[in-house]
Amino acid sequence: MQRRLATVLVITVLAVAACAGLGRPHTITLTQPEIERLVERNFPVDRSLLELFDVTVDAPKVVLVPERNRLAAVVNVRGRDRLFFNTWQGQLSFDAALRWEARDQSLRLSQVRVQDLALAQPAAVNRSTAERLGAALAERVLEDSSIYRMPAERVAQMRRLGVEPGAVTVTSRGVEITFAPAPLAAAPAATAGPDTTPR
Repeated sequence: MQRRLATVLVITVLAVAACAGLGRPHTITLTQPEIERLVERNFPVDRSLLELFDVTVDAPKVVLVPERNRLAAVVNVRGRDRLFFNTWQGQLSFDAALRWEARDQSLRLSQVRVQDLALAQPAAVNRSTAERLGAALAERVLEDSSIYRMPAERVAQMRRLGVEPGAVTVTSRGVEITFAPAPLAAAPAATAGPDTTPR
């Protein structure tokens, strides 16, 4: 998967560089199975929530939602409370937008919204606590999670060619990442030297 994506990125940056003079953007499309495999690389995730629960979140099953430009997903979650050592498990449903983070060249979840937290053992955790857990999971585990980070050598190659990824769009075909010519860095202002004009 990583090799396939790296090859596509090389072809893309070369194509974008060729079109740079025309100002035409270029895109790559990651299919739903490819996105799912990328996501799997960062899971399971273990977190402590609300200073009361130890929680494990498994890799999500991802569904494209192009009409809202979002991904929907369902994850299995398992937890244990630190006070009474009760254990519980369930499924968390959420959806999220995607964005490209230029700071570390990564594809990240954004604007995560929890739809439901269905517990298999509802007696262990009441509804109010389940809602708090769902909100905490979205805020501390899922929001801004990286699902792909571009290798350093690809970043360097793009910079040499003067292109960068930008808009991320969820379509019926998959997740499209648009590449376009990078804005030119502003030239440093000339520093005035000493006046050597003869007097």
